[in-house]
Amino acid sequence: MCRQKICFLILLSLTLCIPLGASAEPIEDYGEAINQAGRQRMLSQRMVKAFAQIGQRILFANPREQLTSAIRLYQKQLNNLKSFARSDKTKRALLHAETGWKRYKNVADGEVDINSAIKLNGLSEELLQGSQKVVEALVQEAGTEKAHIVDISGRQRMLSQRMAKYYLLLSWGVEDSRFHGEFKKAEMEFSQALAELNGSSLNTAEISEVLEKVNKQWRFFQLTKLMDKGKYLPSVVARTTESLLQDMNRVTGMYAKVTVM
Repeated sequence: MCRQKICFLILLSLTLCIPLGASAEPIEDYGEAINQAGRQRMLSQRMVKAFAQIGQRILFANPREQLTSAIRLYQKQLNNLKSFARSDKTKRALLHAETGWKRYKNVADGEVDINSAIKLNGLSEELLQGSQKVVEALVQEAGTEKAHIVDISGRQRMLSQRMAKYYLLLSWGVEDSRFHGEFKKAEMEFSQALAELNGSSLNTAEISEVLEKVNKQWRFFQLTKLMDKGKYLPSVVARTTESLLQDMNRVTGMYAKVTVM
């Protein structure tokens, strides 16, 4: 077989391995790379939360579409990051995350029931750790303290969905002695990071305005969440954490722009 034909077949096989609708889009700088890698952490938690919403028929913000969109976005951003990665450490971290993603996606694409939710939650912890390693590798690769603020802000998105995930699993009746502790830990970490962001010297007037909205939503969340004696308000928590997610996503995008690396 001639060399040209062999090369053509190799290129064709590689093209067929790329999922439809998930081809890579160029990432121009480390700020955006860390933004997208940080969003991967959030998606690992959001898909479980959407799963639990579907299971309880809490239809706020169309959880079925949330799940479908999150699956599509995770794959797309994974491709983006693989194209951007420059260091061997980042490439290894992405390969590890991709392996976990394949297992996770098989369950996320399946039937929604409590047993699948329990399995997906376990896989979400592995995927979160794998995605965190990618963020850490990119922050190190960027080699600047400015990368830290994008990381911290992006992590707030994940924590909003992590709190929602555990709350909705508990309200669905998925009892696990660790869930209450993990919820409280995420709650504490969100509060501490929010204080750090409020005091950042990188805050523009626009960033400060959105952060003030986050502060108000956070205070409302503290007042309205209910977890005592088996009583839950899953619809309220789904709404407040969605607002926190959307506002923190905006803030992270703005930090990524003012810290171009």
